Amino acid sequence: MAPNTEISMRALIVTLKSPVVGLSSADIFAKTGVSISSINRIYAKAIERGFDPNIRPFVIKDKWVQDAPRSGRPQKQTSENINNLIAKVRNSRYGRELNCADLAGAFSAEGIDISAMTIWRMLRKAGFRKTKPTRKPGLTKKMRDDRLKWCIAHKDWTLEDWKWVIWSDETSVVLLHRRGGYRIWRKAEERFLRSCIRERWKGYSEFMFWGCFSYDQKGPCHCWLPETKAEKEQAEKDIEEWNRMLEPMMHDEWELQQIERLGLITKPGPKPQWRWNKKNGKLVRESKGGIDWYRYQTKIIVPKLIPFAKRLGSKAIVQEDGAPSHAHHAQQRIYDIYQVRRLLWPGNSPDLNMIEPCWMFMKRETTKKGAPKSRAEAIRAWERCWKENVTQERIQAWIERIMEHIQQVIRCEGGNEYQEGRKRGS
Repeated sequence: MAPNTEISMRALIVTLKSPVVGLSSADIFAKTGVSISSINRIYAKAIERGFDPNIRPFVIKDKWVQDAPRSGRPQKQTSENINNLIAKVRNSRYGRELNCADLAGAFSAEGIDISAMTIWRMLRKAGFRKTKPTRKPGLTKKMRDDRLKWCIAHKDWTLEDWKWVIWSDETSVVLLHRRGGYRIWRKAEERFLRSCIRERWKGYSEFMFWGCFSYDQKGPCHCWLPETKAEKEQAEKDIEEWNRMLEPMMHDEWELQQIERLGLITKPGPKPQWRWNKKNGKLVRESKGGIDWYRYQTKIIVPKLIPFAKRLGSKAIVQEDGAPSHAHHAQQRIYDIYQVRRLLWPGNSPDLNMIEPCWMFMKRETTKKGAPKSRAEAIRAWERCWKENVTQERIQAWIERIMEHIQQVIRCEGGNEYQEGRKRGS
């Protein structure tokens, strides 16, 4: 209750109990809810301070009913100290991480003696809670500029435009790992019972899961397995054959570039010599494992992604992020051959890829009853989840986020400091 309100209540109690009104303490309790002992104390204190109920005109002064000055230690939780504390916390990311003892030490350095517990109470009173920080990808200035330009270029796209986009990406599946934290019921002495222990294994394995979808259709998926010896040998043969066919074309392009660069005038110095190497377009596998451009092209683009795009029609446009396996120059040639368009993409922008929410959803769904213990079990769980749980209604809800995300990125000038997802009611 505010001070002025308290004074008004005490003045009302004195008025009601005085001969002017003449109510009993019990009647005043029924009307105000103030205890009978408090009513009698307030009235007696007013008389002690100079109130005379028989004087006319009837007057009640504030000094007769207000709180008397209290002895004791000065109040530490003043508005000035609270504002100072909030400023220290919000000063930087490091201020956010300081514990109560550190913040109390900062006050002590300024000559203000406040305990760590008082700091905690002040922060709680101001609405602060100690919790995990929000995780967002780091962005350089160039990344922010690229994101802003991309969003401005697509800010006028309607949902009908986005319906033709094929969203695609991979995610890592870690075995023996359950999505999100969880707790168990146990007594203190049950800490080391087998049922209360969750094992950690060295050398756990993982695999990559790839999928794609559009607004109206869910596309194929793929679980990446380690490359076999036979597949590596086949890759060497394929790349050798492709380079044999590719070299004449790349040589002709190189000669045209030399003519345009040097012109018709012969310049002094050694003449440029053609070398068939990676710099001039030769296909080379440099990855010692995982998913490189060759595996992505032969396992995903040609057998799965291109057919899905063709099934959607000529307006379909494939979205891929800037992963090396996606951005390799050999991939564009395949898309050109099959006449499939690609959507250029800004770097480090999972918030603009509408398949990202799908991975979080699938990781929760596939670990609800415990994390899979083997690669085969995990693959079955993920393929079943993609087929049965990733419904078209969910996909459409995820894709409908994109327009709101674009507006938020523009508002943040290319940043990602916003809450992802659709606004409620939109």
